[in-house]
Amino acid sequence: MIGLSSDRKRWGFGPAFFLILFLPVLVCAGELNFFGQFRLQAISEPEPVNGMLGNWGDEFESGKRQWIDARTELGVRYGSGLEVSLFARALADLRFNEEAARFYGRVKRDEALMPGEQIPVKVSAHGFTGDGLRIGYRVREGGWDVALGGSLFKADYLLEGDLWGEMLAKTPEDFSFEASIDYVYYEDLIFGREDTSRPEGVGWSGDLVLAWQAHDHLRFEFAAEDLFARIRWTDAPATRTLEPVSLDRRIQDSKQAPVGLWAEGTIDRYYQDIDPRYRLSLDWNADAWHGSLRGQYQFGYGYAGVGGGYRFANGFAVTGLFWPEYDQFGIEAKSGNWRGTLVLDQFDWNEVQAMSVGIAYGY
Repeated sequence: MIGLSSDRKRWGFGPAFFLILFLPVLVCAGELNFFGQFRLQAISEPEPVNGMLGNWGDEFESGKRQWIDARTELGVRYGSGLEVSLFARALADLRFNEEAARFYGRVKRDEALMPGEQIPVKVSAHGFTGDGLRIGYRVREGGWDVALGGSLFKADYLLEGDLWGEMLAKTPEDFSFEASIDYVYYEDLIFGREDTSRPEGVGWSGDLVLAWQAHDHLRFEFAAEDLFARIRWTDAPATRTLEPVSLDRRIQDSKQAPVGLWAEGTIDRYYQDIDPRYRLSLDWNADAWHGSLRGQYQFGYGYAGVGGGYRFANGFAVTGLFWPEYDQFGIEAKSGNWRGTLVLDQFDWNEVQAMSVGIAYGY
């Protein structure tokens, strides 16, 4: 995995690049409609979301995944076809085995351990941020609505890799943790390596929306994001252990380095694949009342939800939502071109472990 560093000249793009592509649309546009969105979805099974963003691991109980997907976008649509938008996004996906999460939480809280207890550990991490340009086209014909898009973006905050090993409780207060590690990063969070520069990335992805209005009372929609998505990183710092290293002192004191042998290097060109995400919805309406079945799949698993609501005479519509996988309740409201969503599993922010927040115009 680890190669030699490269001194070749890097290339990138910024606002000027966007403007060059954006100007022809503005010049030829006869009918421009603006659209935009902000959305944030976060799932943290072992602890509240604010713990995931702050003192990670202190409240671990059980669970095997944490992830955040956030996106802000602003663009214009020419008529009902061509779309051009600028966006910023962030994605983090962390997966681990449930036994390791429980044991790690007990260690962080200084709870008594059971001597002789052996816990296998397997962790994978994947994350980045990005900002760039999306160009798409939408076609409406009969009862069909099809939208295709492609994105090009500059990426930052690379983190990807795996950790695997074993934790062993030696006494009620003491434990050992031996693990192998292979990862790339923008900052070495495990070994504290300092002689690195932040890698530069260029990414691309596709998206698809396919909707079918079967008749006046039934509509089906399928959406896919990050199709064929990948990021090419230049000069990515990397570390790989040559033998299992000891991490117990590192956990107890963040200033302590792991004990063991590892190799450090820089990968001239590293490709990071992005998992696609899918959403499905089936909406039924009878006059002012409506119902909905929804599903989504991402990061190796999926879950489903249901909803129902009412549309008032002035066009304002409200829908109540329930996602049983995480006991989430929420509301979705629509008025004209505006749409807002708020879904939570708890009303106390300090306890929220699953949330979805969004506001959109022109979608």
